[in-house]
Order: sequence, then structure tokens, then C-alpha cells
Amino acid sequence: MPQWYYGSPAGQSGPVEERQLREMIASGHLVPETLLWRDGLKDWTRLDSLPELHQLPSAPYAPPGMPYGAYPGYPPQAPTSNLAIASLVCGIVSLFFCYLSAIPGIPAVICGHLALSAMRNSLFPVSGRGMAIAGLVLGYLGILFTLAIVVIAVIGIMQASP
Repeated sequence: MPQWYYGSPAGQSGPVEERQLREMIASGHLVPETLLWRDGLKDWTRLDSLPELHQLPSAPYAPPGMPYGAYPGYPPQAPTSNLAIASLVCGIVSLFFCYLSAIPGIPAVICGHLALSAMRNSLFPVSGRGMAIAGLVLGYLGILFTLAIVVIAVIGIMQASP
């Protein structure tokens, strides 16, 4: 049995046996756009382009009467971006740093931009866009607050000196 490798939001994963691969497909863990590779393949290939895996079980559907999203694995939950979480946490922390709120504000802005860029360029669905945007807003506010304090302090010092 060939050993399969698959792309995931965390990067390359595997190796897994074909039996495990088919179980992951059946559970909805792997979608038709997932990239796969094994010995004998020239390059990474989309799951829906592999003839040996065309007889795939269909995605599970919710039983009649069950609300959309209540059935486990339907639709599969997209993982949340760790950078988006970091951006939001740093942005919230910047609210508590008073005069030095730019210290956690700068990482909030950096992580927020990296998260949005990674989500935009990802082959896989990734959630957390709202967290990344909230982290960006809080980070920029923290930086602006610190700059305003510095400007006020400089103006005060200039006016106090003869």
C-alpha cells in the first residue's frame, strides 16, 4: 500500500495508509481541493484529480428535520488562524498598557496583517478574519494612543522650557 501525504492548514501532513486516507475523505477531513502526493506522482495533485480515488463516498448530509450545521462534520469546520488569535489577544492587551500600549499594539498589527494575508492565499478555508480585523483595529488604536501621549508630552516640555 502506498504512503500518502496531504496538505493541511498546518502544512504537509502524513504519511498515512490509503485506508486512513479514505476514512479522512469519508469524514470530510479532506475536501476535493486538498493536495495529495505519494511515490509515483510527479507533483502534488488535487484529490479530485486522482483517478484511483474517484470512487469516493459522498459528503454526509444532515438527516431530515435536523437543522443545517447540527450534523457532525456537516459542513466541516474550518480551523481558526493562530495569527488571528494572536492579533486579537495582543490588541486586547494593548488596552491595558495605558501609556505604552504600542508595545503589544505593534505585534497585534503585524499578526493581523499576516493572518489576513495567509487566509487570502490559503488553499484551504481558514476562519478568524473577524478576529484579525479586530486585532488590527485595537493594535492601530494602541499605537495612535501612544503617539498622542508622546506628542502631548513633547509639546508640554517645549512650552515649559524658557
